[in-house]
Amino acid sequence: MRIGHVADLVIGLAFAGLGTAIFIVASGFRTIPGMAVSSSLFPKITGTGMILFGLVMALAAARNMRRLPASQIVRDAGGPALPTLYAMAVIGALLALIFAMPLTGFLASGFVFSAVLVRLGGGRWPGAVVFALLATVAVYLVFTHGLRVPLPRGPF
Repeated sequence: MRIGHVADLVIGLAFAGLGTAIFIVASGFRTIPGMAVSSSLFPKITGTGMILFGLVMALAAARNMRRLPASQIVRDAGGPALPTLYAMAVIGALLALIFAMPLTGFLASGFVFSAVLVRLGGGRWPGAVVFALLATVAVYLVFTHGLRVPLPRGPF
């Protein structure tokens, strides 16, 4: 079994499981008066897409694992471990964003999160600040004005 096939299987199943959780949580959202669509519509679409694509990925990996000839079975690929330092840093930044957003608001925490991600990816500070500013304002405007979805305000 190649490590990539096992990783694809695990990631696909995790993605489908997360999509299922999103769909279930979104099913409990209240309808906001005056909105043309329910506030659960977009999360349900996202959850459904995650379920479908996660299952497709898992099924493709399982099928490829069954077709693998015995001569290509790899015990240790010798490559980097699945949870690399970069991946762990991104997950840590995402967790920090989740916990900081209710306290600091979307604008402040989204800006810091975006800048940190650009820096983790190898970008320089000036580019990280410009990208973070543009991305945070764009996402804020799309959600608050375009979709009329309130974002955490925080103290600012």
